[in-house]
Amino acid sequence: MEDKSEASKLVKNFCHMVNIQFTMNMKIIKSDNGSEFTSGPMKESYGDQGVIHQTICVDTLQHNGRVERKHWHNMNVAKALHFQANLQIEFWRERVLATAYLISRTSTPILHVKLLMRSCSM
Repeated sequence: MEDKSEASKLVKNFCHMVNIQFTMNMKIIKSDNGSEFTSGPMKESYGDQGVIHQTICVDTLQHNGRVERKHWHNMNVAKALHFQANLQIEFWRERVLATAYLISRTSTPILHVKLLMRSCSM
Protein backbone atom coordinates (compact mmCIF):
# COMPACT_ATOMS: atom_id res chain seq x y z
CA MET A 1 0.00 0.00 0.00
CA GLU A 2 1.55 3.25 -1.08
CA ASP A 3 -1.12 5.60 0.27
CA LYS A 4 -3.76 5.37 2.99
CA SER A 5 -6.44 6.15 0.45
CA GLU A 6 -5.91 2.64 -1.00
CA ALA A 7 -7.04 0.98 2.25
CA SER A 8 -10.74 0.92 1.32
CA LYS A 9 -10.11 -0.85 -1.97
CA LEU A 10 -7.65 -3.31 -0.39
CA VAL A 11 -10.04 -4.24 2.43
CA LYS A 12 -12.86 -4.82 -0.07
CA ASN A 13 -10.58 -6.97 -2.22
CA PHE A 14 -9.42 -8.94 0.82
CA CYS A 15 -13.00 -9.63 1.95
CA HIS A 16 -13.89 -10.73 -1.58
CA MET A 17 -10.82 -13.00 -1.78
CA VAL A 18 -11.71 -14.67 1.54
CA ASN A 19 -15.25 -15.20 0.31
CA ILE A 20 -14.12 -16.76 -2.98
CA GLN A 21 -11.20 -18.88 -1.74
CA PHE A 22 -12.63 -20.11 1.54
CA THR A 23 -16.38 -19.80 0.83
CA MET A 24 -16.72 -17.87 4.08
CA ASN A 25 -17.76 -14.31 4.72
CA MET A 26 -15.75 -11.97 6.87
CA LYS A 27 -17.55 -11.33 10.14
CA ILE A 28 -15.28 -8.96 12.06
CA ILE A 29 -12.40 -6.70 11.12
CA LYS A 30 -10.22 -5.28 13.88
CA SER A 31 -8.05 -2.26 13.27
CA ASP A 32 -6.49 0.70 14.98
CA ASN A 33 -8.32 4.01 15.04
CA GLY A 34 -6.70 5.17 11.81
CA SER A 35 -8.82 7.37 9.60
CA GLU A 36 -8.32 5.01 6.67
CA PHE A 37 -10.38 2.38 8.53
CA THR A 38 -12.93 4.63 10.26
CA SER A 39 -13.85 7.01 7.44
CA GLY A 40 -17.37 7.30 6.02
CA PRO A 41 -16.77 5.20 2.87
CA MET A 42 -15.19 2.41 4.91
CA LYS A 43 -18.09 2.38 7.39
CA GLU A 44 -20.51 2.08 4.47
CA SER A 45 -18.39 -0.71 3.01
CA TYR A 46 -18.47 -2.64 6.29
CA GLY A 47 -22.24 -2.24 6.47
CA ASP A 48 -22.76 -3.33 2.86
CA GLN A 49 -20.75 -6.50 3.42
CA GLY A 50 -22.25 -7.25 6.84
CA VAL A 51 -18.88 -6.90 8.56
CA ILE A 52 -18.53 -5.65 12.12
CA HIS A 53 -15.68 -3.18 12.54
CA GLN A 54 -13.94 -3.19 15.92
CA THR A 55 -11.17 -0.82 16.92
CA ILE A 56 -8.50 -1.47 19.51
CA CYS A 57 -8.05 0.84 22.47
CA VAL A 58 -5.67 3.72 21.94
CA ASP A 59 -2.18 3.36 23.42
CA THR A 60 -2.62 -0.25 24.54
CA LEU A 61 0.50 -2.17 23.74
CA GLN A 62 -1.08 -5.32 25.18
CA HIS A 63 -2.91 -5.90 21.90
CA ASN A 64 0.32 -5.73 19.92
CA GLY A 65 2.13 -7.97 22.42
CA ARG A 66 -0.46 -10.71 22.09
CA VAL A 67 -0.28 -10.64 18.31
CA GLU A 68 3.51 -10.61 18.38
CA ARG A 69 3.60 -13.66 20.68
CA LYS A 70 1.25 -15.56 18.36
CA HIS A 71 3.33 -14.58 15.34
CA TRP A 72 6.60 -15.67 16.98
CA HIS A 73 5.03 -18.95 18.10
CA ASN A 74 3.91 -19.62 14.54
CA MET A 75 7.36 -18.80 13.14
CA ASN A 76 9.16 -20.92 15.73
CA VAL A 77 7.01 -23.94 14.95
CA ALA A 78 7.56 -23.36 11.21
CA LYS A 79 11.33 -23.29 11.81
CA ALA A 80 11.10 -26.52 13.80
CA LEU A 81 9.22 -28.14 10.91
CA HIS A 82 11.93 -26.90 8.56
CA PHE A 83 14.71 -28.51 10.58
CA GLN A 84 12.84 -31.75 11.22
CA ALA A 85 11.70 -32.26 7.62
CA ASN A 86 14.93 -30.94 6.10
CA LEU A 87 12.93 -29.20 3.36
CA GLN A 88 14.28 -26.63 0.97
CA ILE A 89 13.62 -22.93 1.60
CA GLU A 90 11.24 -22.83 -1.38
CA PHE A 91 8.66 -24.60 0.79
CA TRP A 92 8.64 -21.89 3.48
CA ARG A 93 5.13 -20.72 2.55
CA GLU A 94 3.73 -24.23 2.83
CA ARG A 95 5.43 -24.74 6.19
CA VAL A 96 3.94 -21.55 7.61
CA LEU A 97 0.47 -22.49 6.32
CA ALA A 98 0.81 -25.99 7.76
CA THR A 99 1.95 -24.50 11.07
CA ALA A 100 -1.05 -22.18 11.26
CA TYR A 101 -3.32 -25.13 10.46
CA LEU A 102 -1.75 -27.30 13.17
CA ILE A 103 -1.71 -24.62 15.83
CA SER A 104 -5.35 -23.69 15.24
CA ARG A 105 -6.39 -27.34 15.67
CA THR A 106 -4.23 -28.17 18.66
CA SER A 107 -6.24 -28.60 21.82
CA THR A 108 -5.61 -26.20 24.66
CA PRO A 109 -6.48 -26.38 28.34
CA ILE A 110 -8.82 -23.40 27.92
CA LEU A 111 -10.93 -25.15 25.30
CA HIS A 112 -10.97 -28.37 27.33
CA VAL A 113 -12.42 -26.53 30.32
CA LYS A 114 -15.10 -24.93 28.12
CA LEU A 115 -16.02 -28.31 26.67
CA LEU A 116 -16.27 -29.82 30.15
CA MET A 117 -18.41 -26.96 31.37
CA ARG A 118 -20.71 -27.29 28.35
CA SER A 119 -21.14 -31.05 28.82
CA CYS A 120 -21.84 -30.64 32.57
CA SER A 121 -24.54 -28.04 32.02
CA MET A 122 -26.53 -30.20 29.59
